[in-house]
Amino acid sequence: VKVGYFDFTGDTISLIPTCGFWITMNPGYAGRTELPENLKALFRSCAMIRPDMKLIQENMLMAEGFQTARALSVKFNTLYELSSALLSKQPHYD
Repeated sequence: VKVGYFDFTGDTISLIPTCGFWITMNPGYAGRTELPENLKALFRSCAMIRPDMKLIQENMLMAEGFQTARALSVKFNTLYELSSALLSKQPHYD
């Protein structure tokens, strides 16, 4: 069913099919609470995973014209993983 308009508390709103709404929930952080069940029921849940950084780095290197992008992406990935594990989280490293 194609719906072009939506009645929201007496106001007619035209819907844009390429527009969506997302709620990011991280209730484990201090000061945040769970979303109430009545609101959770209105949204479809979606689990997020960590992206494959090696693949992203390889594609970025290929886009810049590097011929050995795969080998370089492995090296960059190792560098970033070691940096993340060994360096301080202090902002002066940014």
